[in-house]
Amino acid sequence: MAAMKKNLTLTSLAFSGLLFLTMHTALAQLPQRDLIIEFRQIEDTSGQSVSTQASTPLLASQQVRVRNGEKAQLSMGQSMPMQWVQSAGRRHGVTQALTWMEANQRLSVQPRWPGVKQNVTVVIEVQSTQVEDRIGADLPNQSHSQVGTTVSAPLGQWITMAATGSSLPTSVYSSSAVSDARRLFQLRVLAP
Repeated sequence: MAAMKKNLTLTSLAFSGLLFLTMHTALAQLPQRDLIIEFRQIEDTSGQSVSTQASTPLLASQQVRVRNGEKAQLSMGQSMPMQWVQSAGRRHGVTQALTWMEANQRLSVQPRWPGVKQNVTVVIEVQSTQVEDRIGADLPNQSHSQVGTTVSAPLGQWITMAATGSSLPTSVYSSSAVSDARRLFQLRVLAP
């Protein structure tokens, strides 16, 4: 039994070492340089659209510099104080409490660019925590979501990672505003 455990432990150690060497070799083959990952959100103008308002990005372009093969994180959040009635009774009156609730978004990216004239692969993870609307004296609920994806794109070109809303109808002319305009969340990777 002891010999079997020892053999299993040695096999596990050998496998772990092989996995580490494989990962280390894969990282060593990537060009050792910084990359810039840029995000933006824009309205889709792929159809024929005429407007009297200037076309500006809905979300200012965000950039993060990260080493090729490494992970970078962007986090934006807000702490909100919520006051609530903890207990109410004839003898002690009303006792109030204060709770801090968090609403935030975290974006992590990990680019892998093998070199010149090759696509860059980006692993993307988004985590979000939201505080729902408060109804009455109860504390609001918090919701959590997480999504991840891997995309591949040419270096220096914008790619659409997500879209919301509906596409503009073709051959339709109207003076009314589009209520559910299509918005694109885009990414590009630059090698400065």
